[in-house]
Amino acid sequence: MSDPAGDASNWERSDARARPAPTVNTIRRIRQACTNCRHRKTRCSGERPRCMNCRRVDRVCHYEPYSATNPPNAASSNGSVKGRSPSAPSATSTLFPRTGLLNRINTIESQLAQLHSQGLIASSSYQELSPEFTEPSPPQQQFPPSVPETTEPVPDISNAMFTTAPPPPVMAHLIDTYFLHVHNQPYTYFHEQSFRERLNYGVVPKCLLFAILASALKFSDSDYFAGCRREATEAYAREAWLALLNDHLTVENNPSLQVAQASGRTSSGWLKIGLAVRIAQDLQLMKEPKNTLSPIEQEEHRRAFWSIYLLDKLVSVGQSRPPAISEEDIHVQLPVDEETFRRGIWKKTPTLHQLINWKSEGDVAVNSTFTQTILAATALGRCVRYVLHGREIDEMPPWDPRSDFTLLNTFLLLIDHHLQVETIPIPQIVEQYRKPDGTLDFQSLEHVVFARITFHTAHCLLNHPFLLRMRLQKGNCKVPPKFLTRSFEVSCDHARAISSVVEDAIASGCHVQSSFYAYASILAGGILSLAIHIDQEKGQVTDPELLSHYQKAIHILERVGRRWDHASKMHLQLMLFDANYHSLSALLDSTSPEVDPKLEAALWLMVDYVAMSALNENALTPPPLSTDTFLSPLDSQMNIENNDGFTGMPPDANTDPNVAFLGNGSVPL
Repeated sequence: MSDPAGDASNWERSDARARPAPTVNTIRRIRQACTNCRHRKTRCSGERPRCMNCRRVDRVCHYEPYSATNPPNAASSNGSVKGRSPSAPSATSTLFPRTGLLNRINTIESQLAQLHSQGLIASSSYQELSPEFTEPSPPQQQFPPSVPETTEPVPDISNAMFTTAPPPPVMAHLIDTYFLHVHNQPYTYFHEQSFRERLNYGVVPKCLLFAILASALKFSDSDYFAGCRREATEAYAREAWLALLNDHLTVENNPSLQVAQASGRTSSGWLKIGLAVRIAQDLQLMKEPKNTLSPIEQEEHRRAFWSIYLLDKLVSVGQSRPPAISEEDIHVQLPVDEETFRRGIWKKTPTLHQLINWKSEGDVAVNSTFTQTILAATALGRCVRYVLHGREIDEMPPWDPRSDFTLLNTFLLLIDHHLQVETIPIPQIVEQYRKPDGTLDFQSLEHVVFARITFHTAHCLLNHPFLLRMRLQKGNCKVPPKFLTRSFEVSCDHARAISSVVEDAIASGCHVQSSFYAYASILAGGILSLAIHIDQEKGQVTDPELLSHYQKAIHILERVGRRWDHASKMHLQLMLFDANYHSLSALLDSTSPEVDPKLEAALWLMVDYVAMSALNENALTPPPLSTDTFLSPLDSQMNIENNDGFTGMPPDANTDPNVAFLGNGSVPL
């Protein structure tokens, strides 16, 4: 099998040999315009380093690679890529420049521009001497959906190479990886076939294309990026963000749907997701799209909004980080099921308000797995606002039937009704989404797993003994003796459910790769650690099931930490908490004084997603091997091996629990 890098260089040489010499009849004006003038569709003077228009408005002038200006019909029409439209031009002729040939063209142009600036060449003669080259199409080859990669390492790949699109075989591999591991898991922005057609025609904007490359690289095993995968991911994400700012967020430009799709991907930063929300609101994505759009375009508008809505809920799981989207302002219907979307058929679906209202007429069915995720995220957002966002204290205590706490538990019952959490187990659901060829429909299945994990996470937060204790301290009311104990039991039940759902999903062949699973696991592990230590403090025999589920949470954090840096830090953070804090029974005693400030700070770090994700790795010190904790003898007591169903990671996956110290602190959601 060929090396992708070698393929690109071979194309460069074949283009040079096959290129006919330009004749007098082919000499025309060169297509030379900067990025700003092309986007504004104004005449560009073509001067270097800044054209006349950019000098006038004092703007940075940027000239893209020469092939970016080639029209789609420059590609050869002989043959077609498998699975693409036969009439569609090849994406390779518009997206992947032959760097050697283009560098020579750009060098000639730069020299001519320099001579022109020195007055050695008249303006008219400069334009006339520059022939309009028509870039030849590469040899027509059909790439299968997944391009096998060579095992030979690719030497000397610098960060500068990651400012342009990779060679066509590598690009095809990354696009396939994106739709296999990222799309609909849980965010969904595109209709896959339509996106691939736009990619073939070269009309996918750079900001969106590079955001997708950065997302896919997290799950890619391509040898093209061997030894520099992290650098390439960061470079692609940086290029996506810069392209978004320079090409789409200027005074002259109006954001489009694709800008909203890209802005929700470049980073999980609080400000950048807030920007995505504002763009979505500016595009009126919260309302039903115009019926003049095709069914596919309408659904892409809806899914772009609901993905940003989901991001907004997840990034708000922290103190003083309220969500930017209000449920009352949403008037767009919920997504259709995946099969209907793939077929491009319009279908009427309920709105969020109709699904979360007990008084809705009839039993509104939830046919879309993406809708399940949206419902669970809505429940999580409401619980987070109650326990983390410093809302005004409810005048009614949580045990009052009219309190917000009781209303939230009732709302969770409604979500449970729609998700059928206790009705159908994960292995049975997996079989429902198995294709005739035996493979799984991950784009539908992963939403079911994510929705259930999010649902149990909401219960854990709402009934967390520490968060309830913090709220009751401000109320100055007498607490029923059993209230905290019973709420703690509910949180323990849902903490066990989190580890069980993830374990069943992994055993059934699901991907289970979302970074949010790390937060759910440390939240569950922290609750189970509290229960185990409280039992030990009271001299009671610890339930072996608690130990088993705690160990599962540890293994989940290890697994997720092989791909996400912040998950590695969470894994170590949970171990440190377990090793250092043992006197915890006072949390359940309503008559005890306020929580110790040091313990309070440690407990906040076990529930605040934003704080634990941004924690400086220097603040984490691995616990000594001789720590007096129940974790040390746990593996031998339970006969649990390190490869029990949590394997399947790539060979270069990091299995060191101290990998947290290599992280950069970013949290891609």
